[in-house]
Amino acid sequence: MGRGLWERWDEVVTGAVFDTFETVFNEGKDIRGQPSALQGLPCVRSPAILVTWALVYLLVVGLGLLTITPADKGRRRAEPRYLKKLVKFHNVFLILLSSYMFVHTCYQAYINKYRFWGQAYDAREVGMARIIYIFYMSKLYEYFDTYIMLLKGNLKQVSFLHVYHHVTISFIWFFIAFAAPGGDAWYSAALNSLVHVAMYTYYYLASISSDNPGFRKRYLWWGRYLTSFQICQFVTMLAQGVYTWLYSDYPKWVSKFLVWYMVSLLALFGKFFAQKYLGQAQQHRRSKDE
Repeated sequence: MGRGLWERWDEVVTGAVFDTFETVFNEGKDIRGQPSALQGLPCVRSPAILVTWALVYLLVVGLGLLTITPADKGRRRAEPRYLKKLVKFHNVFLILLSSYMFVHTCYQAYINKYRFWGQAYDAREVGMARIIYIFYMSKLYEYFDTYIMLLKGNLKQVSFLHVYHHVTISFIWFFIAFAAPGGDAWYSAALNSLVHVAMYTYYYLASISSDNPGFRKRYLWWGRYLTSFQICQFVTMLAQGVYTWLYSDYPKWVSKFLVWYMVSLLALFGKFFAQKYLGQAQQHRRSKDE
């Protein structure tokens, strides 16, 4: 009975996800028949596991936001030892994984003699497909960023931007892994992995210096530039998306999806940057004038 229930769920989800995507981004044309080196692997042969994982994620986030009271939201919690160790392990693991993905993606691009942009997908490039699969699976693991924030009571960090980015990026890489795990996808995978090396290094340093303001001031001054680095990443990915949409043999529907997604991220990250850093600068100037 359980197997039959999952099969029905799989059928409904697969039809809904592909039909919606094909209608919005591929003029109703079928993308399910496109050959890929990864289509038989878990979380790629069907979007059912991804959709289930995303729904569980949204449920946990919703329950977390509802169960933490207004008084708890403004209170700094004393983190238990297990949580401190978990945070450190999580950050170190993602530093190492992101470093591996960056180096290996660049290596695969080099040995396959890729162009910087404008590289068609070739199903024979199994090495690149494997690293794209690892990158896609890392996006599912990164949901734990949010779970850790909820355990720490950091509700301010669990913003719409944060949740939107985690859910949507996993779906983008599902479609890339399903249909074209290689070619121009290498650039986004490599650049995002490099950004994540910097990002999780920052998080790790922050986790080991929570009770040391001097250390934080000396070694974490570059947090503002990390956000700028992320925004520059989205700008270059948007430029690549437009270029591949117009000039590359890489699937046009993937490029179209990437372009509109990068526009949304730039708008959200730009708003975040303006509120956090430009707003702080204005407040600082006002306090000096007073």
